[in-house]
Amino acid sequence: MIRLARILVSPRDVFNKIRDTTPFALPFFSILIVAFLCLVVQSINYDNVTVGVLQDDGSVVSKVSNDLVLYFGFGAVVVWVWSAIWISCICLGWSVYYWAAGKLLSVDKGWRHWFGFACWTAVPAILGLVADTLYLSFASSGPFLLFSSFPFELLGVNHVRVYWIPVFLIWTAYIAVHGFMSWTERNLSTSLMVVLPSVVAVGLLQYAPMALFMG
Repeated sequence: MIRLARILVSPRDVFNKIRDTTPFALPFFSILIVAFLCLVVQSINYDNVTVGVLQDDGSVVSKVSNDLVLYFGFGAVVVWVWSAIWISCICLGWSVYYWAAGKLLSVDKGWRHWFGFACWTAVPAILGLVADTLYLSFASSGPFLLFSSFPFELLGVNHVRVYWIPVFLIWTAYIAVHGFMSWTERNLSTSLMVVLPSVVAVGLLQYAPMALFMG
């Protein structure tokens, strides 16, 4: 768990230590677990979970409907399954890209290492997901802001403006550049030329799952 924090501030040191084994389970499953928890929190906080109940005196009060809580909880699970597939596809695409770049640069690293590399570079998405959840928990109306690298978790928001602030994707690029420099021993300019196209591609693709759910 300490490595999850260290990769954010000292990526080169972490990549130096994991260059031989490159475990992927910790960052990959941490992202999935945090994504699930964030989805559950957002679905529970969704306004439509409350329903109006007619009282004996004729007044109407809002109460939490257990049926709706269950409904939105199930919806969170469904979206999370899609989210897990989406995250896996992004990490797989990243790993293939870095593996091909490594081959061109004669770097002796297998695909498994580059998959771990992609998972570790995506760790800032954890903070982005938490930031999104906190923002959406307190935002009463649109427009909405998103910060995560994988903004699939927005539920129940239609016909509102959504603005993406790519703070954590930039953080991912920072980690990836330093990691690439560590593993390939290439200079900063070469690492930037390799890393930035893949990060920009993820930035362009990240609205695809949102479009599917929001129409």
